[in-house]
Amino acid sequence: MRKAWILGAAVLSALTIAASLGEIFPPRLGFEGAAVKVEIGRSPFGVTASGDAAIEDLGGGVYRLTGDNGHLEIPLAPGEAIYGLTERIVDDVKAGERIPEEVGGLDRVGEVVTMWVRPTISACAPFYISSEGYGMLVEGTWPGVYDIGKTDPEVLRVGWKTGAEGFSCLFFEGDCLEVLDKYTRTTGRPFLPPPWVFLPLKWRDQVARNDFAELDGLTVNAEVADDILSYEKLGLPVGIYMIDRPWAEGRDGYGNFEWDPRRFPNGDEMVARLHGRGWRVLVWGAPWAIGHRPSDFGFQARIKGFKKGTRCLDYTDPRAVAWHVDKISRFVGRSGVDGWKLDRSEEYNPSSFLDVYHDGRSGVEVHNDYPRMYIKTYYDGTGAVRGDDFVLVPRAGYTGTQAWSVVWGGDTRGSVPHSGGRVSTDLGLRSAIISLQRMAFMGFPVWGSDTGGYQNFIDREVFARWIEFSCFCPFMEIGGQGSHEPWNMPGEPSYDEEMIEILKRYAWMHAKLAGYSHDLAGRASETGNPIVHPLVMDWPGDPKVRDKWDEYMYGPAFLVAPVWKKEQREREVYLPEGEWIDLWDGSKTHEGPATIEVEVPLDTIPVFVRAEYKDMVPGDLFETE
Repeated sequence: MRKAWILGAAVLSALTIAASLGEIFPPRLGFEGAAVKVEIGRSPFGVTASGDAAIEDLGGGVYRLTGDNGHLEIPLAPGEAIYGLTERIVDDVKAGERIPEEVGGLDRVGEVVTMWVRPTISACAPFYISSEGYGMLVEGTWPGVYDIGKTDPEVLRVGWKTGAEGFSCLFFEGDCLEVLDKYTRTTGRPFLPPPWVFLPLKWRDQVARNDFAELDGLTVNAEVADDILSYEKLGLPVGIYMIDRPWAEGRDGYGNFEWDPRRFPNGDEMVARLHGRGWRVLVWGAPWAIGHRPSDFGFQARIKGFKKGTRCLDYTDPRAVAWHVDKISRFVGRSGVDGWKLDRSEEYNPSSFLDVYHDGRSGVEVHNDYPRMYIKTYYDGTGAVRGDDFVLVPRAGYTGTQAWSVVWGGDTRGSVPHSGGRVSTDLGLRSAIISLQRMAFMGFPVWGSDTGGYQNFIDREVFARWIEFSCFCPFMEIGGQGSHEPWNMPGEPSYDEEMIEILKRYAWMHAKLAGYSHDLAGRASETGNPIVHPLVMDWPGDPKVRDKWDEYMYGPAFLVAPVWKKEQREREVYLPEGEWIDLWDGSKTHEGPATIEVEVPLDTIPVFVRAEYKDMVPGDLFETE
């Protein structure tokens, strides 16, 4: 009996560990069953399949394939490029995020890509765009894998988990912009944020406890006061202030929606004071219900049966959704906050076959869908109070979440572990440049990254170059672990006057571009046409831009060529066909296609204005107020 009990306990322990690992690591994925061989007709466009599958012409250049299993083989043409799928630059989380390497690009041919939302660079969409004039979306939320010409350079293989309903996917005819139009028409047009979202955002990873100062006669956290007063003193633009966790009472600083008085005394009044100074305010949110006190959401949700696992809410239960929507609405109405940074929806949600949610789905099927349900809950709860004057900024995303939120790029690295300490890296910035453009292919038009990297950047050059890049991203946010304030730098000089001037120059430039950016976001919300265009979107016939990731168009007017390498003081810039004007020196013009060498002092990012759109450049772009 004792041996049986020990064996049973061991099995249960192993299953528990497996379920826990399922929260991050995907189930075993592969290519099961006989392959359905798909052919894409070019002129005229059409989709045919041999094997156990049916094709339905939905009209307008859209076709649906259905079958019993999710194993497809699609030919790859010579020189064909495949774009999209994941924000992370490669499937390997270590090389693509934790200790970034000089890998990845825009074209995914030669890669294996897993479709399983994983922290922390975690926006995904089972949707790609081919340079051969079509796009493909796998419907549903089951995980899967793509072998994009890695095993066989002539074949793109799709291997998908399926349930009783079988497998289905959509094929869209068209070039990049036509495919994005059809894709977002099907899955949801991108969310149009209010204009203030395109102003610079400031935040800290966490603020000190029991350290207070006066702001406009109110006792507030001293670091919040320092940020607000330093921005005013240095002439930096007012924008958005984001308050990260821990900010609330209880466990992990998020037991409920009551301000922790040890960090944020007079929280609601603090928000009002910041509003009075022109700032918008966001707070950190999660799908968690944690804590054991009667006032904690964890206690309340457990009593009601709304929890799944150790800390997550079961958003497949309509009662849990309604309960959380009410909590969110009450807090937003009372505090006056303008939106949420939404974190941690891909780590603790139970995600194994053993986990059964309220709606009957297993954790494997729910995992990719969990961020969508979570974001929609905060969207409904916040929108009930604020109408359309708010924003949600999650790090995870999946098919459809573009309709309710913008995205921030997770914990990109400005430094990495080394010999018991940390050393600077510029490869996190490199990965962010690629991620920005990947998100454009994936139908997410508004994106930004932790300027300087979430982990302390250490090297001032990395911070400077990242500030310049973030200026020409739709969403510019500055903050992370350690100091990201140029008046309190991690190295010498601590009060860095050159860095202050760089931040001032580019923060104001980003603010001056807010109207331009918002107009482009409006276009995206109507057609799916993203704010940022990888060069291949506008010059698809130019072989030099097929996988050109280190330049992009910011709207139709600006070609941006970020500098990401430390100590680099000149770089090569490729200018596609057309007339180009140097943004920094209007007397310099170039006729493309051409490759030029430009000097890049630390305070300068190469930017060129497309002459035919020069009237779109704000007249006060270089002014700082």
